[in-house]
Amino acid sequence: MIRARGGLLVATCMVSPALTGGAMLTAGAMPLAAQDSQFGIRGLGTPGRFETVRARSTGGAFAPFDPMSPLVEASLADLPQLTATAMGGTSYRAAEAAGATTSLRASRFPVMGLAGPVFGHLVLGGGFTTYLDRTWDVTLRDSMLLRGTMQPYSDELTSDGGVADLRLAAALRVGSRFALGAAVHVLSGSTRETAGRTFDDTAYHAIKQSDEVRYDGVGVSGSALLDLLPALRLTVFARSDNRLRARLGDVVTTQTDLPNTVGGGLRWAPSPSVRLAGALTRRTWATAGAGAFNTLSWSAGLEVGSGFSPLRLGARGGQLPFGAGAAAPTELGLAAGTGRAFARGRALVDVGLEHLERKGGGLSERVWTFLLGLTVRP
Repeated sequence: MIRARGGLLVATCMVSPALTGGAMLTAGAMPLAAQDSQFGIRGLGTPGRFETVRARSTGGAFAPFDPMSPLVEASLADLPQLTATAMGGTSYRAAEAAGATTSLRASRFPVMGLAGPVFGHLVLGGGFTTYLDRTWDVTLRDSMLLRGTMQPYSDELTSDGGVADLRLAAALRVGSRFALGAAVHVLSGSTRETAGRTFDDTAYHAIKQSDEVRYDGVGVSGSALLDLLPALRLTVFARSDNRLRARLGDVVTTQTDLPNTVGGGLRWAPSPSVRLAGALTRRTWATAGAGAFNTLSWSAGLEVGSGFSPLRLGARGGQLPFGAGAAAPTELGLAAGTGRAFARGRALVDVGLEHLERKGGGLSERVWTFLLGLTVRP
């Protein structure tokens, strides 16, 4: 609304920054100063990847078979001893929007986990991973009529934070060729969201509104793996998340349905030093409301080497859940990596490099991400 203050007219935003951002991104030029993907700004955020460096270096193809990737619980049954892992990544992003290109950089620590056998064939695991990332900074230019004169101004919309997935998982090996797993997920996080307006004419007051939004939700998941042949393994998995609830103070401001996930993977090891894998995952993000799309993602990867320094290669593709157009944005990526074991295999360092290209709704971005992971088996 427009109101007078000290003889000057001031435009005041009376809605939350998140809603303001969703409305304003549909109009005008959008110079971007975001840290994360611009394809998550109009929706709930940028979905995280439930993958360690090893899995991500194969395009995600080995995630259903990697015990420390927080995607499939049944694979925990392969752990012979207590194992801890953590990873970090630094992304360099070139985002194109409204004819402008912005270079961005962000560092994240998206995965941390601990798992090990407790008794018999039962393995327990826990940890956290990024479920949604909501860190961005957008500046929009526009003008409005004040006192008979068009006054240009800049609107800056920022969000800093995200939602983490806290997981408690269990896996049980039922036989030499079959294992089952299940997990409970608690979603928790917060963002600091700010909306500000600054007029070019300094005779008009600048306006700024800031709120802290807290999020919560729960989910359950289950999985199974079956060795069809000594060299061929099949994994299937499913997950259901109920809703993401946003709170300002003690007041629930929004409640958004979260997706169901189903997927599967196939791994073939024709020799002890060569392993190939592929995976498909479908998520029903369209339940999140307008501007959200169901997604189907695929990945294929290769791991060569049975020693302490394997070579990993992979590719991935599919859709993104949030975008500005009538169809889901798409992404295509390539990845490579390797690792090194120390202390007789008790410590492993993995490195990877991933390149992504994303397009949709007149937006595009290219992302290079350097990945570093550490796994310890005490």
